[in-house]
Amino acid sequence: DMVVKLAGVQGTDQVDIARRCCLTFCADNGVVVEGVTQTDSSVTAAVARSIARGTGNICQMAKVARCDVFAVDVGMLTRVDEPGVIDRRVAAGTNNIARGPAMTRSECLRAIDAGRDTVRDMAGRGYRLIATGEMGIGNTTTASAVAAALTGESVQRMTGRGAGLTDAGLSRKVDAIRRALSVNAPDPADAMDVLRKVGGFDLCAMAGAFLGGAECGVAVMVDGFISSVAALAARRMEPESADFMLA
Repeated sequence: DMVVKLAGVQGTDQVDIARRCCLTFCADNGVVVEGVTQTDSSVTAAVARSIARGTGNICQMAKVARCDVFAVDVGMLTRVDEPGVIDRRVAAGTNNIARGPAMTRSECLRAIDAGRDTVRDMAGRGYRLIATGEMGIGNTTTASAVAAALTGESVQRMTGRGAGLTDAGLSRKVDAIRRALSVNAPDPADAMDVLRKVGGFDLCAMAGAFLGGAECGVAVMVDGFISSVAALAARRMEPESADFMLA
Protein backbone atom coordinates (compact mmCIF):
# COMPACT_ATOMS: atom_id res chain seq x y z
CA ASP A 1 0.00 0.00 0.00
CA MET A 2 2.86 2.38 0.78
CA VAL A 3 4.51 1.66 -2.58
CA VAL A 4 1.21 2.40 -4.35
CA LYS A 5 0.92 5.66 -2.42
CA LEU A 6 4.51 6.56 -3.29
CA ALA A 7 3.76 5.89 -6.95
CA GLY A 8 0.94 8.40 -6.72
CA VAL A 9 3.13 10.93 -4.91
CA GLN A 10 5.93 10.59 -7.48
CA GLY A 11 3.63 10.28 -10.48
CA THR A 12 5.35 7.16 -11.79
CA ASP A 13 5.24 3.39 -11.43
CA GLN A 14 9.05 3.42 -11.13
CA VAL A 15 9.09 4.30 -7.44
CA ASP A 16 12.46 5.55 -6.24
CA ILE A 17 13.37 6.34 -2.62
CA ALA A 18 17.08 5.64 -2.94
CA ARG A 19 17.89 9.12 -1.65
CA ARG A 20 16.22 9.83 1.68
CA CYS A 21 16.94 12.12 4.58
CA CYS A 22 15.74 13.11 8.02
CA LEU A 23 15.30 16.81 8.81
CA THR A 24 15.73 17.40 12.53
CA PHE A 25 14.21 20.77 13.35
CA CYS A 26 15.84 22.25 16.46
CA ALA A 27 14.32 24.95 18.67
CA ASP A 28 13.90 25.93 22.30
CA ASN A 29 10.68 26.46 24.20
CA GLY A 30 10.08 29.09 26.89
CA VAL A 31 7.72 26.79 28.82
CA VAL A 32 10.80 24.97 30.18
CA VAL A 33 10.88 27.53 33.03
CA GLU A 34 7.70 25.91 34.38
CA GLY A 35 9.65 22.81 35.42
CA VAL A 36 8.09 20.55 32.79
CA THR A 37 11.31 18.82 31.76
CA GLN A 38 14.12 16.78 33.29
CA THR A 39 16.87 18.77 31.61
CA ASP A 40 17.47 22.41 30.74
CA SER A 41 17.51 24.02 27.30
CA SER A 42 21.27 23.63 26.88
CA VAL A 43 20.64 20.03 25.84
CA THR A 44 18.93 21.19 22.63
CA ALA A 45 22.13 22.77 21.32
CA ALA A 46 24.27 19.87 22.57
CA VAL A 47 22.22 17.32 20.63
CA ALA A 48 22.06 19.54 17.54
CA ARG A 49 25.85 19.77 17.64
CA SER A 50 26.21 15.97 17.84
CA ILE A 51 23.84 15.54 14.90
CA ALA A 52 25.82 18.05 12.83
CA ARG A 53 29.02 16.15 13.63
CA GLY A 54 27.44 12.81 12.76
CA THR A 55 27.84 11.39 16.28
CA GLY A 56 24.22 11.61 17.48
CA ASN A 57 22.24 8.44 18.12
CA ILE A 58 19.93 9.32 15.22
CA CYS A 59 23.00 9.38 12.96
CA GLN A 60 23.93 5.83 13.95
CA MET A 61 20.42 4.53 13.21
CA ALA A 62 20.23 6.53 9.98
CA LYS A 63 23.39 4.85 8.69
CA VAL A 64 21.61 1.50 8.84
CA ALA A 65 18.67 2.95 6.90
CA ARG A 66 21.03 4.65 4.40
CA CYS A 67 19.47 7.96 5.32
CA ASP A 68 21.19 11.34 5.54
CA VAL A 69 20.51 13.51 8.60
CA PHE A 70 20.38 17.29 8.79
CA ALA A 71 20.03 19.52 11.85
CA VAL A 72 17.96 22.62 11.08
CA ASP A 73 18.13 25.53 13.53
CA VAL A 74 14.73 27.21 13.54
CA GLY A 75 15.05 28.83 16.96
CA MET A 76 17.56 27.50 19.46
CA LEU A 77 18.64 29.70 22.34
CA THR A 78 22.26 28.92 21.54
CA ARG A 79 23.65 29.08 18.03
CA VAL A 80 25.60 25.99 17.02
CA ASP A 81 28.58 26.93 14.88
CA GLU A 82 28.90 23.73 12.88
CA PRO A 83 28.97 23.32 9.08
CA GLY A 84 26.30 20.61 9.32
CA VAL A 85 23.63 22.92 10.79
CA ILE A 86 21.18 24.49 8.34
CA ASP A 87 20.34 28.02 9.48
CA ARG A 88 16.60 28.77 9.30
CA ARG A 89 16.58 30.58 12.64
CA VAL A 90 13.47 32.60 13.47
CA ALA A 91 14.36 33.77 16.98
CA ALA A 92 16.19 32.64 20.12
CA GLY A 93 13.46 30.38 21.43
CA THR A 94 9.76 30.97 22.04
CA ASN A 95 7.97 32.67 24.90
CA ASN A 96 6.48 30.77 27.84
CA ILE A 97 3.08 29.50 26.64
CA ALA A 98 1.83 29.32 30.23
CA ARG A 99 2.03 33.11 30.39
CA GLY A 100 1.08 34.16 26.84
CA PRO A 101 1.49 33.36 23.12
CA ALA A 102 4.54 31.36 22.11
CA MET A 103 5.28 33.67 19.19
CA THR A 104 3.93 36.36 16.90
CA ARG A 105 1.99 35.53 13.75
CA SER A 106 4.93 36.74 11.68
CA GLU A 107 7.30 34.40 13.53
CA CYS A 108 4.84 31.52 13.07
CA LEU A 109 4.71 32.10 9.32
CA ARG A 110 8.50 32.32 9.13
CA ALA A 111 8.88 29.05 11.04
CA ILE A 112 6.37 27.29 8.78
CA ASP A 113 8.20 28.63 5.75
CA ALA A 114 11.49 27.40 7.22
CA GLY A 115 10.19 23.82 7.03
CA ARG A 116 8.59 24.33 3.64
CA ASP A 117 11.74 25.88 2.15
CA THR A 118 14.04 23.21 3.60
CA VAL A 119 11.96 20.45 2.01
CA ARG A 120 12.00 22.34 -1.28
CA ASP A 121 15.79 22.52 -1.09
CA MET A 122 16.07 18.81 -0.33
CA ALA A 123 13.75 17.94 -3.22
CA GLY A 124 16.00 20.00 -5.46
CA ARG A 125 18.94 17.94 -4.28
CA GLY A 126 17.20 14.73 -5.31
CA TYR A 127 15.76 13.46 -2.02
CA ARG A 128 12.56 11.49 -2.62
CA LEU A 129 11.62 10.54 0.94
CA ILE A 130 11.96 12.87 3.92
CA ALA A 131 11.51 11.98 7.58
CA THR A 132 10.51 14.65 10.09
CA GLY A 133 12.49 14.90 13.31
CA GLU A 134 12.87 17.43 16.09
CA MET A 135 15.10 18.40 18.95
CA GLY A 136 13.80 20.89 21.48
CA ILE A 137 13.67 20.49 25.24
CA GLY A 138 10.08 21.14 26.32
CA ASN A 139 8.49 20.24 23.01
CA THR A 140 6.38 17.36 24.28
CA THR A 141 4.66 20.02 26.39
CA THR A 142 3.96 22.27 23.40
CA ALA A 143 2.95 19.28 21.27
CA SER A 144 0.49 18.13 23.93
CA ALA A 145 -0.96 21.63 24.14
CA VAL A 146 -1.41 21.78 20.36
CA ALA A 147 -2.89 18.26 20.31
CA ALA A 148 -5.41 19.09 23.04
CA ALA A 149 -6.42 22.30 21.29
CA LEU A 150 -6.83 20.72 17.84
CA THR A 151 -8.60 17.53 18.93
CA GLY A 152 -10.69 18.80 21.84
CA GLU A 153 -9.40 15.93 23.95
CA SER A 154 -8.53 16.50 27.61
CA VAL A 155 -5.08 17.78 28.53
CA GLN A 156 -4.68 14.77 30.83
CA ARG A 157 -5.22 12.34 27.95
CA MET A 158 -2.96 14.22 25.53
CA THR A 159 -0.05 14.59 27.96
CA GLY A 160 2.61 11.99 28.78
CA ARG A 161 5.85 11.82 30.73
CA GLY A 162 8.04 12.85 27.81
CA ALA A 163 11.60 11.74 28.53
CA GLY A 164 10.53 10.22 31.84
CA LEU A 165 9.06 12.80 34.21
CA THR A 166 8.22 11.91 37.81
CA ASP A 167 4.62 12.11 39.00
CA ALA A 168 5.32 15.62 40.30
CA GLY A 169 6.88 16.64 37.00
CA LEU A 170 3.92 15.28 35.04
CA SER A 171 1.57 17.20 37.31
CA ARG A 172 3.47 20.44 36.62
CA LYS A 173 3.39 19.70 32.90
CA VAL A 174 -0.38 19.15 32.84
CA ASP A 175 -0.92 22.29 34.91
CA ALA A 176 1.28 24.38 32.59
CA ILE A 177 -0.64 23.18 29.52
CA ARG A 178 -4.00 23.89 31.13
CA ARG A 179 -2.85 27.40 31.97
CA ALA A 180 -1.52 27.86 28.43
CA LEU A 181 -4.85 26.91 26.89
CA SER A 182 -6.73 29.12 29.33
CA VAL A 183 -4.50 32.18 28.92
CA ASN A 184 -4.19 31.96 25.13
CA ALA A 185 -7.61 30.55 24.14
CA PRO A 186 -6.37 29.15 20.80
CA ASP A 187 -9.01 28.73 18.09
CA PRO A 188 -9.33 24.99 17.37
CA ALA A 189 -10.67 25.80 13.90
CA ASP A 190 -7.48 27.71 13.04
CA ALA A 191 -4.39 25.50 13.16
CA MET A 192 -2.04 28.43 12.66
CA ASP A 193 -3.60 30.24 15.60
CA VAL A 194 -3.03 27.13 17.73
CA LEU A 195 0.60 26.78 16.62
CA ARG A 196 1.27 30.47 17.20
CA LYS A 197 -0.19 30.54 20.69
CA VAL A 198 0.80 27.21 22.25
CA GLY A 199 3.24 25.60 19.79
CA GLY A 200 6.93 26.01 19.07
CA PHE A 201 9.21 26.88 16.18
CA ASP A 202 10.10 23.21 15.70
CA LEU A 203 6.44 22.20 15.48
CA CYS A 204 5.74 24.99 13.00
CA ALA A 205 8.70 23.97 10.85
CA MET A 206 7.64 20.33 10.87
CA ALA A 207 4.13 21.34 9.79
CA GLY A 208 5.76 23.40 7.05
CA ALA A 209 7.77 20.36 5.98
CA PHE A 210 4.56 18.40 5.39
CA LEU A 211 3.17 21.29 3.38
CA GLY A 212 6.40 21.48 1.41
CA GLY A 213 6.22 17.79 0.58
CA ALA A 214 2.80 18.27 -0.98
CA GLU A 215 4.06 21.21 -3.02
CA CYS A 216 7.17 19.40 -4.26
CA GLY A 217 5.68 15.94 -4.80
CA VAL A 218 7.89 14.38 -2.12
CA ALA A 219 6.66 11.91 0.51
CA VAL A 220 7.20 13.09 4.07
CA MET A 221 7.17 10.62 6.96
CA VAL A 222 5.16 11.04 10.14
CA ASP A 223 7.21 9.55 12.96
CA GLY A 224 6.24 9.82 16.61
CA PHE A 225 3.91 11.96 18.71
CA ILE A 226 5.39 15.38 18.00
CA SER A 227 5.61 14.68 14.28
CA SER A 228 2.00 13.45 14.33
CA VAL A 229 0.81 16.66 15.96
CA ALA A 230 2.66 18.70 13.32
CA ALA A 231 1.12 16.53 10.59
CA LEU A 232 -2.36 17.14 12.02
CA ALA A 233 -1.75 20.89 12.01
CA ALA A 234 -0.55 20.73 8.39
CA ARG A 235 -3.59 18.71 7.37
CA ARG A 236 -5.89 21.24 9.03
CA MET A 237 -4.17 24.05 7.11
CA GLU A 238 -4.03 22.23 3.76
CA PRO A 239 -6.06 18.97 3.73
CA GLU A 240 -4.44 17.72 0.49
CA SER A 241 -1.05 17.60 2.26
CA ALA A 242 -2.16 14.33 3.90
CA ASP A 243 -1.89 12.64 0.48
CA PHE A 244 1.89 13.10 0.69
CA MET A 245 2.33 11.80 4.25
CA LEU A 246 3.54 8.33 5.16
CA ALA A 247 2.95 7.12 8.72
